[in-house]
Amino acid sequence: LLPTEPPPKMGSSPVLRKPCTVRAAFVILTLVLLASVVLQAILYPWFMGTLSDVKTNAQLLNGRVDNISTLSSEVKRNRGGVKAAGIQVQMVNASLDHVHSQIRRLETGMKAVNAQIQMLTRSWEEVYSLNAQLPELKRDLDKASALNVKVRGLQSSLENISKLLKQQNDTLQMVSQGWKYFKENFYYFSHVQKTWYSAQQFCVSRNSQLTSVTSDSEQEFLYKTAGGLFYWIGLTKAGTDGDWYWVDETPFNKVQSDRFWIPGEPNNLGNNEHCANLKMSSLQSWNDAPCDHPFLFICKRRYIPSEP
Repeated sequence: LLPTEPPPKMGSSPVLRKPCTVRAAFVILTLVLLASVVLQAILYPWFMGTLSDVKTNAQLLNGRVDNISTLSSEVKRNRGGVKAAGIQVQMVNASLDHVHSQIRRLETGMKAVNAQIQMLTRSWEEVYSLNAQLPELKRDLDKASALNVKVRGLQSSLENISKLLKQQNDTLQMVSQGWKYFKENFYYFSHVQKTWYSAQQFCVSRNSQLTSVTSDSEQEFLYKTAGGLFYWIGLTKAGTDGDWYWVDETPFNKVQSDRFWIPGEPNNLGNNEHCANLKMSSLQSWNDAPCDHPFLFICKRRYIPSEP
């Protein structure tokens, strides 16, 4: 320790006070230095440790900052992916809505199908029931078919009877007017004599023609009904060298007709015999005569069923 200086005396001179002040300042500085050294000796290790910790923490912070930067760039990159993923999610949601709509339609369709299946099931049950009845139905059908055949036969018979009755009625009406019926034709044997042309006009006025002859049976019917009297028939020719023809336009069969002429006829006597008549009561009864001679005549009219 420094020796304690005696207190200054009161009333001493300023020169003596100055060294004391310097010493006091020196002492204080010395104490400050000592305190500084002591503090430095004590605080320096702590400060250095603290500084080392600060550096370490700074390095850690730098690493974390780098990590944060890396994460930030990844976040930026992932943000675009998130947007794309969001769009895809929207598309997926739309697809899901469409799928849900399809599912609802399918459910509706399935309900309709189930209803159809139920209807088909009931129909199949009905078909199965009918199938069990088929043998009996077949027997009934066979009976009905047999009855139908009989009914058709009866209908055909009735139609034939109706036609016959109608034909008989028409025939009776024509017969009542002086006509005779033979093989689907009506014949009118006149009671007055006319020239061939006048006779033809009369027949036309009665919807008929002077008769033609097309078969042996018809020739036999005519000459037997004529009874040997002279009757004009519808056979004529145009001039001396003309061919014979039927006035009702029936084709003339010369070979067949040769059997019906009286032997030696036609002879065209006087080059004026251009019309034919029945002259004898036999198969060979035709004769050629002048068309302006008056004879009885025969009109022929084909039977046409009258309207119902």
